[in-house]
Amino acid sequence: MIKEILSSFSFFVILGIILGLLTGGFPAYTNEISMLSLIIAMIFSLLPVSFSSLSLREGSKNVVISILLNFGLLSALILLLGGLFPENIEKGFIVMAAVPTAIAVLPITTFLKGDTKYALLSLSSIYLASFAFTPFIIVVFLAKEIDMVILVRDIFLLIALPLILSQIIKRIEMPKQLPKAIASICFFLLVFAVVGKNRAFLFNDIEIILVISLALLIRTFGTGLMVRWIGRKRKLPEDKIIPFSLFASFKNEGMAILLCISLFPSDIAYVAAVPAVIAIIWEMIWACCLEAKII
Repeated sequence: MIKEILSSFSFFVILGIILGLLTGGFPAYTNEISMLSLIIAMIFSLLPVSFSSLSLREGSKNVVISILLNFGLLSALILLLGGLFPENIEKGFIVMAAVPTAIAVLPITTFLKGDTKYALLSLSSIYLASFAFTPFIIVVFLAKEIDMVILVRDIFLLIALPLILSQIIKRIEMPKQLPKAIASICFFLLVFAVVGKNRAFLFNDIEIILVISLALLIRTFGTGLMVRWIGRKRKLPEDKIIPFSLFASFKNEGMAILLCISLFPSDIAYVAAVPAVIAIIWEMIWACCLEAKII
């Protein structure tokens, strides 16, 4: 039981949130620690991704659907919901809409007995597509407010570099659980830093936090349930419905947090990162509901 808990991504995320709220995070170098933590987490999370076996001929229709679900349906809904909030929080929703799906989609698909091969193919394709979609969405909605040099740098550091290094590191033999443990610890450091930095805002603006939580509940469960309903109506096999519903409901919130911190001034950045922090919680609850088969 203890071994399973310590190897759980959800455990480290929840622990990071709790300790961040209790302690206030790191006293200094929050940005640097957050950036390094996410880069390392991305590298080890992307180890299962294989571009050498990427074949769009096989399941190309499903891959296109997955990209449209994540960068079409889900991103559009996030942008619409973001328009309901004050400017600084809306910026966080825009960045969230711009990032690709969460790496966690792959292990969750495996755990739920979904089609892992299709999920891997789609995940690889979505990250390749993110080289175009991520900067496009940010430039369209935030063009006057960001430094393009910083944006290009961040796309390289948070997407290109981890993808390249993961393909190199995967050739090194290591214990099976080590990559997951390293990634989970790094996500803990990231969440701990951001939640701690936002502690005053989270405690002092309870009403808007509740409204953001409601919006993200609709975002995560709304799209996920809709896709599951459509899949069942079309009589798709359950192992295909599972990854479809995950691509329609998960975003890479860690990347969204880091882009907020990097792209915006410090007085705006951590407020803009709040939606991504709350979204992580709802995504974990959504995954638990799928596991329990209560939806």
